[in-house]
Amino acid sequence: MLRFCIAAAAFVIGASAALANGATSERRAGGLVFKKSDTIGIASEELYLSVNEVRVSYIYHSKAPATQNVTISFPMPEVPLDDGPDTEDAFMNDKVPDPKNYMNFVVRVDGKPVATRMVERALLDGKDVSERLRRAGVPLLLLSKERETAMAPLSDDVKKALVAEGLLDFHDVNGIYTAKWNYQVLFEWEQGFRPGQTKVDIRYRPIGGDSEDYGDYFEKGEGVRKYCADPAFRAALGKRRGSVSPVRIGYVLKTARFWNGPIGKFRLVVDKGKPTNLVAFCPADSRKISNTQFEWTATNFSPDRDMAVVFFVANEQP
Repeated sequence: MLRFCIAAAAFVIGASAALANGATSERRAGGLVFKKSDTIGIASEELYLSVNEVRVSYIYHSKAPATQNVTISFPMPEVPLDDGPDTEDAFMNDKVPDPKNYMNFVVRVDGKPVATRMVERALLDGKDVSERLRRAGVPLLLLSKERETAMAPLSDDVKKALVAEGLLDFHDVNGIYTAKWNYQVLFEWEQGFRPGQTKVDIRYRPIGGDSEDYGDYFEKGEGVRKYCADPAFRAALGKRRGSVSPVRIGYVLKTARFWNGPIGKFRLVVDKGKPTNLVAFCPADSRKISNTQFEWTATNFSPDRDMAVVFFVANEQP
């Protein structure tokens, strides 16, 4: 059975630490290797990116003479568990019925909902530490509201060992342990690609965050190149400094190389949500199709870079 990967995207907090060295940090899918298909290609892909929702619609075309059964994998971005804003937004939001499905991932194939299985992972500095935590009896999704109950059965020696290995932090002031690893879920399902076309629709709720630290990043330096931030965008941003905050998306496009041939027709729509919000992304030759939406299209598209979008949204009033 073949195994394939579909790209995922997530919002990233524009924190000071992420911008201090002039590099944008984006949690994106990756790290998995999939066998290339010589018979299944992407006939078309439509990608919609906004502050509140990500939607992607694929039409796959199989030129094989018989149905091919493959495992599709959709890795969600890693999320830290150390009580940061990501933790609150991803796992403790009332709109999320299952904390493990922290971005409300939904998939349909040919219009019908598909049951997926969730594969959990814990990663520390890029290393998979899932089995180490399981052996110690620690849940991979260690939320603050469940932390005391989860840690109670562990012996002091086990806790000290996990602290020594950098997996846990111990806070002397309040006597609590916090997780230092990142949590990730991969959604998998078995897909039969019959000869001809198969339509796959995916949608999920991106994780949001903001920061008021600009660090002159978008006036000069790496951000100008990465987001094709033209002079008009930088001038508008300069006028609104302090009243808007950045929210960044990293979307993996290069996984398309695992399928047969280029993407036949590709359409990108970026929606900034409100006319007063700002947005910048490459390619620079996108066109405005409404007062909030921008479109870019291509044919026989072979992505050589991943998608990077930055929104500047109005700060919430106290």
